Amino acid sequence: MVLNIDGNRPLSGTRILIAEDEFLIALDMEAAFLEAGAEVVGPCATVILALEAASNEELSLAVLDIRLGQETTARIGDRLTERGIPFYFYSAQALPQEMRRMYSGAVVVSKPATHQVLIGAAASLLMVSKDQNRDAASGVSPRAVH
Repeated sequence: MVLNIDGNRPLSGTRILIAEDEFLIALDMEAAFLEAGAEVVGPCATVILALEAASNEELSLAVLDIRLGQETTARIGDRLTERGIPFYFYSAQALPQEMRRMYSGAVVVSKPATHQVLIGAAASLLMVSKDQNRDAASGVSPRAVH
């Protein structure tokens, strides 16, 4: 992943998975991320499609609705976590209790949100992930940094 923090295209060089089952919301998210310079994977409207993308695509970040149809996106979150890919939830619902335990530090952006909020959340997570990867590569423990 090449992250180019450019004021006009802050997500340039990133690949973002969108897991969203509401068509108009998915299109709006896609437009926001494309405008910010990202390449969009999806949108995926089912857990099966999103899980396949989360397993096989080269991704910088993912944005997950909490539910796709009747299923939660917990399996997708688990797969992304296994692969070290940051993600945030974008939903009008609260995280179910079990998912709150599984993803205790998860970022949840409430629907509806502006493009600026969606892009800002993505850029922030990518910066944190980049810092953690740099620290891991240099042998610095993130907890040791004050």
